[in-house]
Amino acid sequence: MQWKLSDDRISAYLSFLGYNSLYPPQQLAIDNGLLDHSSMVITTPTASGKTLIAALAAIKALEKNKKIVYLTPLRALAYEKYLDFASIDRSGIFTKKIRVRISTGDFNTSNTDLSSSDIIIMTNEKIDSILRQNAPWLANVGLFISDEIHLIGDQDRGPVLEMVLTKIKKYYPSTQILGLSATITNAAEIATWLKSKLVESSWRPTKLIEGVYSDGTIYYNNDSQFNISESGKDTASMTIDLIMDSLKNRGQNLVFVETRKRAVSLAKKVSDFVFKTLSPNEKNNALKVSKQILEEGDDTDLTKNLSKLISCGIGFHHAGLSLTSRGVVEEAFKNGIIKSLFATPTLAAGVNLPARRVIITNVTRYDFVYGASVPISILEYKQLCGRAGRPKYDTYGESIIISDSRTSYEELYDHYILGIPEPLSSNLGNITSIKIHLLGVIASFHGINLDDIYDLFSKTFYSFQDKNNSSLFDRIDSSLDYFIDENLIQLKNNTYQVTAFGKLVSNLYLNPETAVSFRNIINDIKPKSVNTTNVFGFLHVITTCPDFYPKFSFRKQDLEEFSFLFYNNYDEFFTDVDIMDCSRSLWTLYEWINESTEKRINERVGVEPGDIHRIVEVSQWLIVCLFEISKLLNRNDLLPIIFSLENRIKHGVKGDLVPLVQIKDIGRARARSLYNAGIHVPNDLLSISESELASIPKIGLKLAKKLKKRYV
Repeated sequence: MQWKLSDDRISAYLSFLGYNSLYPPQQLAIDNGLLDHSSMVITTPTASGKTLIAALAAIKALEKNKKIVYLTPLRALAYEKYLDFASIDRSGIFTKKIRVRISTGDFNTSNTDLSSSDIIIMTNEKIDSILRQNAPWLANVGLFISDEIHLIGDQDRGPVLEMVLTKIKKYYPSTQILGLSATITNAAEIATWLKSKLVESSWRPTKLIEGVYSDGTIYYNNDSQFNISESGKDTASMTIDLIMDSLKNRGQNLVFVETRKRAVSLAKKVSDFVFKTLSPNEKNNALKVSKQILEEGDDTDLTKNLSKLISCGIGFHHAGLSLTSRGVVEEAFKNGIIKSLFATPTLAAGVNLPARRVIITNVTRYDFVYGASVPISILEYKQLCGRAGRPKYDTYGESIIISDSRTSYEELYDHYILGIPEPLSSNLGNITSIKIHLLGVIASFHGINLDDIYDLFSKTFYSFQDKNNSSLFDRIDSSLDYFIDENLIQLKNNTYQVTAFGKLVSNLYLNPETAVSFRNIINDIKPKSVNTTNVFGFLHVITTCPDFYPKFSFRKQDLEEFSFLFYNNYDEFFTDVDIMDCSRSLWTLYEWINESTEKRINERVGVEPGDIHRIVEVSQWLIVCLFEISKLLNRNDLLPIIFSLENRIKHGVKGDLVPLVQIKDIGRARARSLYNAGIHVPNDLLSISESELASIPKIGLKLAKKLKKRYV
């Protein structure tokens, strides 16, 4: 569709990107006032050009010297969007430099440097933290873009997004809001709540065909059927049959499975079949990526298995992989080197990896709340099948559900293929979410009265859907009582004001219940009774608090080995603790700070690299929170111990290496190497020659020169 524009700068940008026409949804957004500052909820299928819509709106905001904030639910998506928006600067349509910045780091970091940025890409949690701190530059934001806005209905991440949008609506009413998503059943309701126009379109650059595979036949939703040669009736055989059929036409496959273990096992079963279809050149390219995984990744069995499978043109992708391995897999799939990728559903909400054929091997997932496997929602199914069709390579995409003996293909077809996604509902109503966000609201003001609190929460999507605010206000009232009882807030002159403790908790982005438990434990620790050997105690405090995740319970085979550690270190706990009050997450942290490799942790504790990374990352945040609360409580006796543990968690080192990891460019491996060579503190670098320093394993001449220059 040739664009209908009289805007020279927009036209120049589109020409720079190589566009000579717009997709229908893009033109529809422009026709509805996108370039005239109209707020919109835009729901169109995957790959229909929503990012470009956002970029065009950003250009108009930049013309008015306004900032743009792009909100993404996942940090994994941030860099992808950074590259998209960096093209505005590269296009040369502005004479000034357009500064694009990613800000997804620690919740309590300083935000002053963002004031000089033009386009800021951040997570929903990060902007919520900044909104709590009333950063002055927020007043100059002309456009907020909320990607994956359907996640407002997510049980875990939904309340944060909902409160962010509520605050933007109330406190920055003149700002343009763009909500982007694939199809939402009640999109009109969300648009009405946001006082935005609704732009809906079912247009896709590649046609989507959905179907169910059963007994050698695919039943499509275009009234056609297709027969495939069967090699067996089990799920693995049917998956192989669908993959081999797709590869005949050079199509890539994205296979969604229910668990990580299943992703690896199915990939192994398919690998020999796919390898035989590869050309010599494809085998060579696959081998290069296979070696790259081993060189850049860790040395766990998981990574070795991945390397071996990639050499066959097969890969798997799940949260257990390290960030490095996931990045290599994603790039290899985008480049067509991996022909079939087995993934858990988390990938559907992550990076953009479309495939010719999406295969869904199972429509059930284990639900920890129910303690059993439950069917996925129609909404989740539609998110999975939206990955089908590569815009640059395919004219169509296929999404196929495999029907097993438990469910007839007719049932699957009627429910998922013909079904309408469930409408989104707010999850803000639970008491934990109320406490977290209510304290954040109070902390944002020098004083706020009850009517203003009610007014803000009455503007939430939860209130919009419920209409009856009495139960919401009751939960607000009980939370306020809790805050006063725990000295998080105080009531003065009919206004609620945060205490120093409450302000700190809000700035740290901490669940108030976690903060209260930290404070109580710190107060209970008798002065001079704690020392550097209380490691197990602090690790237990961190890994049992409400904010800690992921929490891995013990397997049957773990208890005997862990009990040895538990009882040997029992005196380090601050209270009476039962062994079942601990977890594999605590064990993982203990191994990590005692310099165990990821391979050893994986073999001994059964926790995979990606999960180790998350455990360490969350623990770093929580130990900083523990430090700050201790400082507020004037427990100066605890600060050196907690500071040491913070560094041990950050770098994965024993206590003797803490001084060395303070040196820039020195991590756990180099620090241990220096220590073994007699360098125990930074000042020891003064007494060693450059050549002697360079000869120490893992140091080398280049780093030795740097270190000597710093310590002359």
